[in-house]
Amino acid sequence: MIEISLAEWLALASVCALGAMSPGPSLFVVLRAAVHGGAMTGVITGLTHALGVGIYAMGAIVVLSGAAVLGGPVLLTIQMAGIAWLIWLSVGLWNARASGIDVSVAASARDGFLIVFLNPKMLAFFLALFSPFVDPDASIGRNAVLVLTPAIIDGAWYAFAAVVLAAPAIRQRLIERGLLLNRVMALVLSGLAVSLALQLVNA
Repeated sequence: MIEISLAEWLALASVCALGAMSPGPSLFVVLRAAVHGGAMTGVITGLTHALGVGIYAMGAIVVLSGAAVLGGPVLLTIQMAGIAWLIWLSVGLWNARASGIDVSVAASARDGFLIVFLNPKMLAFFLALFSPFVDPDASIGRNAVLVLTPAIIDGAWYAFAAVVLAAPAIRQRLIERGLLLNRVMALVLSGLAVSLALQLVNA
């Protein structure tokens, strides 16, 4: 028995949808994959992004249920790896050719996953989101709904965005503005890296 009401699910789904649709680094990663690799590459990137979301959603349930707690050193290591990866990605974008970037499905899938997995703030988000919903005695079905809802919504949104961005007319216009687009993405990602680094220093 799933044991989650429609009202509860709608509240959860609404927040997840708004979170997924908010512009940010994840959208830039999917955008790059769709424009330079095509719709299928963008969709796969969106799906691996959803996998990362699902992992953090599951982790939040585990933490809230009291089965495990991530220690400070673990989060610090992930944050430092995330900062380094964002810098590496932004440098690659800044130096990319104006005509585009050679992207593979495997590399784009990796980037879709890492943009989430190397962002521990996702855990904090789900800890806050799930706090009213998680019960240590909840059924597996209920917890499965909590994990699958954000993952499916996230994957569906980014897959849809990838298909739209890869439409011939839109894709051609974005490719024509390739240098500007690449450098805007580079600045956004490097700005996020600097922001995370400053937070670590001031913590």
